[in-house]
Amino acid sequence: MATRQSVENLIERTNSYIAEAEQQLNITNRNGYEVDAAYSQAQRMLSEIELEIEKMMVSANPQQRDQLHRLHLKASQCLNDMILDQNDLAD
Repeated sequence: MATRQSVENLIERTNSYIAEAEQQLNITNRNGYEVDAAYSQAQRMLSEIELEIEKMMVSANPQQRDQLHRLHLKASQCLNDMILDQNDLAD
């Protein structure tokens, strides 16, 4: 069973990673810079946190699973935006 504290910690970390990724997206879009190490690191962090969310969902209760599912969707959307923007910049 996932503890309430472990779910809250995961939610906080995910929101922090999403905020960092969105900041990198804004910087890259605004300035038209090449994708740099910070952008790539933000992508890696989102990918890793997605895996953690999936693992946590296995031991979560139904309410926590719903919370984690919504969080997973949010992280996935941000990661997809980064991938699409990276492809746009490469073209």
